[in-house]
Amino acid sequence: MATRGHGGTPRPGRRTRAAVVLAGLLLCAGCEDSLGQPPPRPAGPPAVAACLTGSGDLIADVDNDGRPDRITDPSRHGARLTVTFGTGSPRERTVTARELADRPGKRQRYVRAVVADFDQDGWSDLAVVAGGAQAGDDPVPPRVAELRLGPFSGTGRSRRTVRLDLGATRDIAVADYNHDRYPDLAAYTYAGDGVYVSEARLGDPRTGLGADTRAYTTDAGAAGYDPPARLPHTGLTPFYPGCGTR
Repeated sequence: MATRGHGGTPRPGRRTRAAVVLAGLLLCAGCEDSLGQPPPRPAGPPAVAACLTGSGDLIADVDNDGRPDRITDPSRHGARLTVTFGTGSPRERTVTARELADRPGKRQRYVRAVVADFDQDGWSDLAVVAGGAQAGDDPVPPRVAELRLGPFSGTGRSRRTVRLDLGATRDIAVADYNHDRYPDLAAYTYAGDGVYVSEARLGDPRTGLGADTRAYTTDAGAAGYDPPARLPHTGLTPFYPGCGTR
Protein backbone atom coordinates (compact mmCIF):
# COMPACT_ATOMS: atom_id res chain seq x y z
CA MET A 1 0.00 0.00 0.00
CA ALA A 2 1.35 3.46 -0.87
CA THR A 3 2.57 5.63 2.03
CA ARG A 4 0.36 8.67 2.56
CA GLY A 5 0.80 11.91 4.45
CA HIS A 6 -1.45 13.18 7.23
CA GLY A 7 -3.86 14.66 4.69
CA GLY A 8 -4.42 11.31 2.95
CA THR A 9 -2.60 12.30 -0.25
CA PRO A 10 0.50 10.53 -1.63
CA ARG A 11 3.78 12.02 -0.43
CA PRO A 12 5.79 14.07 -2.99
CA GLY A 13 8.61 11.55 -3.00
CA ARG A 14 6.26 8.79 -4.12
CA ARG A 15 4.90 10.95 -6.96
CA THR A 16 8.43 11.83 -8.07
CA ARG A 17 9.50 8.18 -8.23
CA ALA A 18 6.38 7.30 -10.22
CA ALA A 19 7.10 10.10 -12.67
CA VAL A 20 10.67 8.90 -13.13
CA VAL A 21 9.48 5.34 -13.86
CA LEU A 22 6.91 6.61 -16.36
CA ALA A 23 9.51 8.77 -18.10
CA GLY A 24 11.83 5.78 -18.35
CA LEU A 25 9.13 3.64 -19.94
CA LEU A 26 8.35 6.35 -22.48
CA LEU A 27 12.03 6.76 -23.27
CA CYS A 28 12.43 3.00 -23.79
CA ALA A 29 9.44 2.98 -26.13
CA GLY A 30 11.05 5.79 -28.08
CA CYS A 31 14.24 3.74 -28.39
CA GLU A 32 12.34 0.84 -29.94
CA ASP A 33 10.63 3.19 -32.39
CA SER A 34 13.99 4.64 -33.43
CA LEU A 35 14.60 1.49 -35.48
CA GLY A 36 11.58 2.35 -37.61
CA GLN A 37 8.84 0.32 -39.17
CA PRO A 38 9.13 -2.43 -41.81
CA PRO A 39 8.62 -1.45 -45.45
CA PRO A 40 5.06 -1.25 -46.79
CA ARG A 41 3.42 -4.47 -47.84
CA PRO A 42 4.14 -5.06 -51.57
CA ALA A 43 1.26 -4.52 -53.97
CA GLY A 44 3.05 -6.45 -56.71
CA PRO A 45 6.49 -7.63 -57.85
CA PRO A 46 9.60 -5.48 -57.29
CA ALA A 47 10.34 -2.67 -59.72
CA VAL A 48 13.96 -3.86 -59.84
CA ALA A 49 14.70 -7.28 -61.35
CA ALA A 50 17.22 -9.09 -59.12
CA CYS A 51 20.53 -10.04 -60.76
CA LEU A 52 24.19 -10.79 -60.03
CA THR A 53 27.06 -8.49 -60.96
CA GLY A 54 30.30 -9.82 -62.43
CA SER A 55 31.87 -9.64 -58.96
CA GLY A 56 29.06 -11.72 -57.47
CA ASP A 57 27.12 -8.94 -55.74
CA LEU A 58 23.33 -9.21 -55.67
CA ILE A 59 21.36 -6.26 -57.04
CA ALA A 60 17.73 -6.13 -55.89
CA ASP A 61 15.15 -3.83 -54.31
CA VAL A 62 15.10 -5.22 -50.77
CA ASP A 63 13.11 -2.44 -49.06
CA ASN A 64 10.32 -1.83 -51.62
CA ASP A 65 11.27 1.75 -52.46
CA GLY A 66 11.72 1.16 -56.20
CA ARG A 67 15.50 1.73 -56.09
CA PRO A 68 18.21 -0.90 -56.65
CA ASP A 69 20.17 -2.03 -53.58
CA ARG A 70 23.51 -3.86 -53.59
CA ILE A 71 24.23 -6.85 -51.32
CA THR A 72 27.89 -7.78 -50.80
CA ASP A 73 29.62 -10.37 -48.61
CA PRO A 74 33.33 -10.94 -49.30
CA SER A 75 33.55 -13.32 -46.31
CA ARG A 76 31.10 -15.82 -47.93
CA HIS A 77 30.07 -16.77 -44.37
CA GLY A 78 27.64 -13.93 -43.64
CA ALA A 79 30.22 -12.17 -41.45
CA ARG A 80 30.93 -9.17 -43.68
CA LEU A 81 27.59 -8.79 -45.39
CA THR A 82 26.61 -5.23 -46.24
CA VAL A 83 23.55 -3.82 -47.96
CA THR A 84 23.91 -0.54 -49.84
CA PHE A 85 20.43 0.93 -50.04
CA GLY A 86 19.69 3.15 -53.04
CA THR A 87 23.00 2.31 -54.66
CA GLY A 88 24.14 5.03 -57.06
CA SER A 89 21.55 7.54 -55.82
CA PRO A 90 22.02 10.68 -53.67
CA ARG A 91 20.36 8.76 -50.81
CA GLU A 92 22.81 5.84 -50.94
CA ARG A 93 23.75 4.41 -47.55
CA THR A 94 25.45 1.19 -46.50
CA VAL A 95 24.57 -0.89 -43.45
CA THR A 96 26.34 -3.92 -41.98
CA ALA A 97 25.00 -7.27 -40.83
CA ARG A 98 25.08 -6.03 -37.23
CA GLU A 99 22.92 -3.03 -38.10
CA LEU A 100 20.44 -5.39 -39.79
CA ALA A 101 20.21 -7.66 -36.74
CA ASP A 102 17.62 -5.48 -34.93
CA ARG A 103 17.97 -4.66 -31.25
CA PRO A 104 18.42 -8.16 -29.70
CA GLY A 105 20.89 -9.28 -32.37
CA LYS A 106 23.21 -6.30 -32.56
CA ARG A 107 24.22 -6.71 -28.88
CA GLN A 108 25.66 -10.18 -29.53
CA ARG A 109 29.32 -11.07 -29.93
CA TYR A 110 28.90 -12.26 -33.51
CA VAL A 111 26.32 -11.56 -36.21
CA ARG A 112 25.93 -13.38 -39.51
CA ALA A 113 23.44 -12.49 -42.25
CA VAL A 114 22.63 -13.55 -45.81
CA VAL A 115 20.10 -12.34 -48.39
CA ALA A 116 18.18 -14.40 -50.98
CA ASP A 117 14.60 -14.95 -52.13
CA PHE A 118 14.15 -18.19 -50.19
CA ASP A 119 10.40 -18.49 -50.80
CA GLN A 120 10.63 -17.27 -54.42
CA ASP A 121 7.87 -14.66 -54.08
CA GLY A 122 10.03 -12.09 -55.87
CA TRP A 123 11.22 -10.28 -52.72
CA SER A 124 14.62 -10.78 -51.11
CA ASP A 125 14.59 -12.24 -47.59
CA LEU A 126 17.09 -11.71 -44.76
CA ALA A 127 18.42 -14.59 -42.64
CA VAL A 128 20.15 -13.50 -39.41
CA VAL A 129 22.08 -15.49 -36.80
CA ALA A 130 23.60 -13.79 -33.75
CA GLY A 131 24.98 -15.09 -30.47
CA GLY A 132 27.90 -15.43 -28.10
CA ALA A 133 31.04 -17.54 -28.08
CA GLN A 134 30.90 -21.27 -27.41
CA ALA A 135 32.13 -22.12 -23.93
CA GLY A 136 32.90 -25.71 -23.04
CA ASP A 137 31.74 -28.92 -24.68
CA ASP A 138 28.00 -28.21 -24.74
CA PRO A 139 26.59 -26.28 -27.72
CA VAL A 140 25.25 -22.78 -27.00
CA PRO A 141 22.42 -21.90 -29.41
CA PRO A 142 22.39 -18.42 -30.98
CA ARG A 143 20.42 -15.67 -29.27
CA VAL A 144 18.81 -14.80 -32.61
CA ALA A 145 18.11 -17.21 -35.50
CA GLU A 146 15.49 -15.71 -37.79
CA LEU A 147 14.34 -15.37 -41.35
CA ARG A 148 12.85 -11.92 -42.04
CA LEU A 149 10.72 -12.37 -45.16
CA GLY A 150 11.10 -9.52 -47.60
CA PRO A 151 10.90 -6.73 -48.15
CA PHE A 152 12.98 -5.63 -45.14
CA SER A 153 14.18 -2.26 -43.86
CA GLY A 154 17.62 -0.81 -43.22
CA THR A 155 17.37 -2.03 -39.63
CA GLY A 156 16.38 -5.55 -40.71
CA ARG A 157 12.69 -5.23 -39.90
CA SER A 158 10.06 -7.02 -41.96
CA ARG A 159 6.34 -7.69 -41.68
CA ARG A 160 6.82 -11.42 -41.19
CA THR A 161 9.56 -13.18 -39.23
CA VAL A 162 10.10 -16.95 -39.07
CA ARG A 163 12.21 -18.46 -36.30
CA LEU A 164 14.84 -20.88 -37.63
CA ASP A 165 15.45 -24.18 -35.86
CA LEU A 166 19.22 -23.85 -36.00
CA GLY A 167 21.56 -25.27 -33.39
CA ALA A 168 24.74 -23.58 -32.22
CA THR A 169 25.29 -21.99 -35.63
CA ARG A 170 28.24 -19.68 -36.20
CA ASP A 171 28.33 -19.15 -40.00
CA ILE A 172 25.69 -19.20 -42.75
CA ALA A 173 25.59 -18.93 -46.54
CA VAL A 174 23.10 -19.23 -49.41
CA ALA A 175 23.39 -22.68 -50.98
CA ASP A 176 21.89 -25.08 -53.53
CA TYR A 177 21.51 -28.57 -52.08
CA ASN A 178 18.56 -30.14 -53.87
CA HIS A 179 18.79 -28.22 -57.16
CA ASP A 180 15.27 -26.81 -57.24
CA ARG A 181 14.37 -23.16 -57.76
CA TYR A 182 14.38 -22.30 -54.03
CA PRO A 183 17.63 -21.06 -52.45
CA ASP A 184 18.77 -23.09 -49.43
CA LEU A 185 20.75 -22.14 -46.33
CA ALA A 186 24.07 -23.73 -45.36
CA ALA A 187 24.94 -23.55 -41.65
CA TYR A 188 28.28 -24.21 -39.93
CA THR A 189 27.19 -25.48 -36.51
CA TYR A 190 28.85 -26.60 -33.29
CA ALA A 191 27.70 -30.13 -32.41
CA GLY A 192 29.56 -30.37 -29.09
CA ASP A 193 32.83 -31.88 -27.83
CA GLY A 194 34.83 -29.65 -30.19
CA VAL A 195 33.10 -30.97 -33.34
CA TYR A 196 31.56 -28.76 -36.02
CA VAL A 197 29.19 -29.90 -38.77
CA SER A 198 27.71 -28.42 -41.95
CA GLU A 199 23.91 -28.48 -42.06
CA ALA A 200 21.22 -27.47 -44.55
CA ARG A 201 17.83 -25.79 -44.37
CA LEU A 202 15.97 -26.10 -47.66
CA GLY A 203 14.08 -23.26 -49.31
CA ASP A 204 10.32 -23.47 -48.87
CA PRO A 205 7.49 -21.56 -50.61
CA ARG A 206 5.45 -21.27 -47.37
CA THR A 207 7.97 -20.62 -44.60
CA GLY A 208 11.00 -19.48 -46.60
CA LEU A 209 13.22 -22.15 -45.04
CA GLY A 210 12.14 -25.59 -43.89
CA ALA A 211 13.11 -27.70 -40.90
CA ASP A 212 16.32 -29.71 -40.66
CA THR A 213 16.08 -32.90 -42.71
CA ARG A 214 19.51 -34.19 -41.56
CA ALA A 215 19.96 -35.45 -45.11
CA TYR A 216 22.78 -33.00 -45.84
CA THR A 217 24.53 -32.91 -42.46
CA THR A 218 28.25 -33.65 -42.75
CA ASP A 219 31.14 -33.59 -40.31
CA ALA A 220 33.27 -30.52 -40.95
CA GLY A 221 36.39 -32.63 -40.46
CA ALA A 222 38.09 -30.32 -37.97
CA ALA A 223 38.24 -29.99 -34.19
CA GLY A 224 37.45 -26.50 -32.98
CA TYR A 225 36.13 -23.53 -34.90
CA ASP A 226 37.77 -23.70 -38.33
CA PRO A 227 35.24 -22.93 -41.09
CA PRO A 228 36.19 -23.75 -44.69
CA ALA A 229 36.76 -20.90 -47.13
CA ARG A 230 33.42 -21.76 -48.70
CA LEU A 231 30.64 -23.78 -47.09
CA PRO A 232 29.37 -26.77 -49.14
CA HIS A 233 27.13 -26.11 -52.17
CA THR A 234 27.09 -22.34 -51.56
CA GLY A 235 26.67 -19.45 -53.98
CA LEU A 236 23.93 -17.31 -55.54
CA THR A 237 24.66 -18.20 -59.17
CA PRO A 238 22.02 -20.98 -59.54
CA PHE A 239 19.23 -18.59 -58.55
CA TYR A 240 19.94 -15.28 -60.30
CA PRO A 241 20.83 -14.22 -63.85
CA GLY A 242 23.78 -11.99 -64.53
CA CYS A 243 22.97 -8.27 -64.63
CA GLY A 244 22.40 -7.19 -68.22
CA THR A 245 21.84 -10.74 -69.53
CA ARG A 246 18.02 -10.78 -69.42
